[in-house]
Amino acid sequence: MTPKESGPVARRRRERAGAVVAAVITAAALTVGLAGCHDVSAKTADRVELCAKIVGKTFTNPFPDDAEKTKRDIRKRADELDEMAKEAPDEKLRQAIESTAEKMRSAEVKGKGTSRTVLGYISEQNDRLKDLRRTCLNRDDYK
Repeated sequence: MTPKESGPVARRRRERAGAVVAAVITAAALTVGLAGCHDVSAKTADRVELCAKIVGKTFTNPFPDDAEKTKRDIRKRADELDEMAKEAPDEKLRQAIESTAEKMRSAEVKGKGTSRTVLGYISEQNDRLKDLRRTCLNRDDYK
């Protein structure tokens, strides 16, 4: 796919690619986070479910048609993360959620026609999820 592709077919392709990347990262994160766990308590299950919901809220369209609308959507999702932080079963996860929400609010949204690579997008997402990934994948935090 080249930056010159446009139209509904190219947009659907980009949206599908973003969704696939999100699903793969989420599945890998949850698989690694629960590897070796034999007895999953209710607290652990709640924590895993919350982590998965939060990760799902953090992914954005890497090639939005309307940058301003996307910025508003990201701010709205950051507000939703702040609400979800109140459900966190522990302080470490709550802080990671709040940190992720703060990073989302400061995210730079690049509109249609700007230069952007898939690797650049993945790098930005990875940085945004760093704190959350540390606590959601740390087996010691599930004890």
